[in-house]
Amino acid sequence: MKRFKPILLLFLSVIFITACANESVTVPKETQQTQASFPKDNKVNVSSLDMTVGAIKNAEKDIPKGDKLGGNKLVKLEVTVKNITEYSIPIAASTFRVLDSSGKYHANYAVEGELGQLIPGNKEIKGTVYFAIPKERVIEKVIYDDQVRSAFYEWKVEK
Repeated sequence: MKRFKPILLLFLSVIFITACANESVTVPKETQQTQASFPKDNKVNVSSLDMTVGAIKNAEKDIPKGDKLGGNKLVKLEVTVKNITEYSIPIAASTFRVLDSSGKYHANYAVEGELGQLIPGNKEIKGTVYFAIPKERVIEKVIYDDQVRSAFYEWKVEK
């Protein structure tokens, strides 16, 4: 019996220490963020192109058949671009990227029929750029970065 007392005391002390260490920690649930939009007058001139971005909208119905986004959602951005020169200038959806609310950059998500063409001189075009971002995140910035033409601009989303 004398052998079992130290073992029993050791066993009880381990249980007591373990019980005290396992305090319940409540993790606050992440609140659902809602996508804000851009200021109404967001027309800018970027290297001979007058550009305006529209509202960021849900594009779940535009997901190509067979594509699986996993934990991401598809959003689209309407873009209006006017070439103010007399020469043709190319524009592509791949020159756009976004910064989400977690601080990560996302390139465009290629979808058939998106923005991508040659803009003739003194003409205006409208197109759509798609992005796949995590479902719980929202877009905070849209970045246009055409490294070939050394053109760069950031639109910040209003909160």
